[in-house]
Amino acid sequence: MGRTMDGAPRRNPRSVTKMAPTPDPPPARGRGATEGRGEGGSLAASSNDAWLEIAVEVAGIDAETVADAFRQCCPGGVAIEPAARLDGEAYVVDGDAPALVKGYLPPGEDSTGVRRSLRLALRFAPLETPPRWRRARRLREQDWRDSWKRYFRPRRIGERLLVKPSWATYDVAAGDMVIEIDPGMAFGTGQHPTTAMCLRALEERLKPDGAVLDLGTGSGILAIAAARLGAKRVLALDTDPQAVKAARQNAAANGVAGVVEVRGGTLPADAGEERFDLAVANISGLTIERLAPALAVSLRDGGTLIVSGFLEDTVDELSRALEAAGFRVERVDAEGVWRAIVGRAS
Repeated sequence: MGRTMDGAPRRNPRSVTKMAPTPDPPPARGRGATEGRGEGGSLAASSNDAWLEIAVEVAGIDAETVADAFRQCCPGGVAIEPAARLDGEAYVVDGDAPALVKGYLPPGEDSTGVRRSLRLALRFAPLETPPRWRRARRLREQDWRDSWKRYFRPRRIGERLLVKPSWATYDVAAGDMVIEIDPGMAFGTGQHPTTAMCLRALEERLKPDGAVLDLGTGSGILAIAAARLGAKRVLALDTDPQAVKAARQNAAANGVAGVVEVRGGTLPADAGEERFDLAVANISGLTIERLAPALAVSLRDGGTLIVSGFLEDTVDELSRALEAAGFRVERVDAEGVWRAIVGRAS
């Protein structure tokens, strides 16, 4: 149920977009501009100690499918650079526009073989539009350390939540609840529409001192937001070990480790003994549908359910599955092609 693990679909519904996964040691996150076009392309420069950036432009809806293929071939990490527009002082992701998927190869990697494998994989991938390959380029370590940061700015979400990277400065207003999240291995920086919709619904629906379940926590951003908004206890679950590690680190960095408990795994069918006042799941529609009965059991009577991570053409089928599990769908939120459902346990 983590954003890169079990249940993430390859077509519709789609899993949500990751901003810049980077394993240890830190690879090139590659937020800089790419050079030229052409499938694979020739390198403008070569260096024995430089990273190689491979980039392809795809339809925004295809970005996750392409990134999955890149992850199989690029040990230096994969980044999705969605189109963004400047909204006030923050960049807002445009999930409907084309996106760049970038993969990074460490020095000494067989770049020719990797690029050949990627071209073959994407040729047979079920994509909405053909990919447009950018020219591969070499990056010095300092180049990627600095260039990608300009794409990740502070963003105000809802009335009180302010999501920012650790390096950014921002004038915090009275009543602001600051969440510091840096791009990393796990999904969830507040830039993607599905995360933003969940954050706004959390701010609206969460009651102080409530117990919250965050299913598929990723970076932990929703669990941290719940703690900031007054939750007394938050249980954050993810099947991805990298996400579990990232969520624990982020909860500690934001000073809410005493409220947020991060566990590896998913929600059991019987949901155990614990019951929650609110459950949020920003994962894939297929996973939400499969876990709907367990989510219903995990909530107290009248508890709130917030789910996102799926496209508009999934809403009707997913709504029926939630209602069959005992939920009452109260509204559907929209941002671009992405949707979120807010409901209540009967």
